[in-house]
Amino acid sequence: SSKPSILSVVKALSLKSQRRRLSIRKEPACVSEISQDIRAGGRPAISQRSDVSVAHVTARKGQRIALSDLVQAKFGIAPPNTPRAVEAAGLLIVWAGPDQWLFLGQPVPGIDLSIQLGALFSGLASVVDVSDSRTIFKVAAQRPSDALKTSMGIDFDDTSFRPGDVAITQVAHLGVMVWRILDGSGYEFACARTYSRDFLDWLGKV
Repeated sequence: SSKPSILSVVKALSLKSQRRRLSIRKEPACVSEISQDIRAGGRPAISQRSDVSVAHVTARKGQRIALSDLVQAKFGIAPPNTPRAVEAAGLLIVWAGPDQWLFLGQPVPGIDLSIQLGALFSGLASVVDVSDSRTIFKVAAQRPSDALKTSMGIDFDDTSFRPGDVAITQVAHLGVMVWRILDGSGYEFACARTYSRDFLDWLGKV
């Protein structure tokens, strides 16, 4: 049987995004327990995203402009060249460093996002599926706590860290990416799965 084309992926992601736009499902056990504890204490809920596929895309040398043009043509928006996150065709594209991005999309049965992007970006970028090696947490709060602002060393003021802004930093010697959700409803954090438990413990305390 033939493999689905990237156009079918875009269509499927768009339809799924319309039905469950940036929806969050909580992981069982420890993550949901911590979320319940925080809500009970009047603090923002923390949840782990289990509804997302993540691909790390790195432009090949000298191919950034061609890659950007292709993404613009296929998805309707260019990948950001500054620390920003943008949404297009059901995908969230997050700047992850110079010429690097995370592409996040809700899983679609029978479609492997990384394989499809790899085929689409052939010759222009390297694509790696990092769904199993990255964990993404959401903090549902329009503004972070004072402790979080102090600990992360990021200016979270509305004029400095706007919806869609991205930062790469370290927390307790752990590398973390953080971006403000596009509608301003909260923040999402991406870290290596190997130390996600440690980061979640830290996040629950601040």
